Amino acid sequence: MKLKRYGSDLLDFIYPPLCLACEQRLYFPEEDLCFACLHDLPRTDFERYIENPVFQIFKGRFPLQHAAAWLHFEKGGMAQVLMHQFKYKDQPQLAFLLGKTLGEEWREAPICREADIIIPVPLHPRKRRKRAYNQAEKIAEGLAKAIDKPVMADQLIRQVYKSSQTKAHRFNRWQQVKSVFSLKHGDALHGKHILLVDDVVTTGATLEACLSAMKDIPGARFSVITLAYA
Repeated sequence: MKLKRYGSDLLDFIYPPLCLACEQRLYFPEEDLCFACLHDLPRTDFERYIENPVFQIFKGRFPLQHAAAWLHFEKGGMAQVLMHQFKYKDQPQLAFLLGKTLGEEWREAPICREADIIIPVPLHPRKRRKRAYNQAEKIAEGLAKAIDKPVMADQLIRQVYKSSQTKAHRFNRWQQVKSVFSLKHGDALHGKHILLVDDVVTTGATLEACLSAMKDIPGARFSVITLAYA
């Protein structure tokens, strides 16, 4: 054990771990993000009031109990940098860490406290194989660890492969994703308050399509939580 610890210490000396946001050296017990960057994350405080901008996206489109995003997403900002790291730079542990931190900060908020089950927005199997993980699932797993709620990642299926719709108009995005998702197992969700989790919300089209696929679950209620709001 001592030899293994010394080897790890030597590796850290030669290749010191760096913060994935500011690229400054990390020091124990920092992990992936330095304490300064964790402190400076662009929090929204949307959990404090129901009628926040994310909830307004879905108003009149789908009946939700709660909807909120943890961080503000701005071009070139910290949220974008971090999302780029876990989506394209093979840093799934960062998505888990951010989900866990979100859960720790919002543990007592109604959006987390009232949920029964956490469901991440799924990736198509083809994209999942390419990336090797689903970032929304990692966020959900971190959130689940913090708020002690189960994750059910096998309930919702993305059955149609679609390329990125980042630049698409809101209506076009809805047209592209409205039939993409289907529900595989619904029995375990009867009467449950389902918390749908994704990395970012912009137009809400993808999340709405997921919700529509689950809308006929008997007695189910729904809330939405995302890491960021763009």
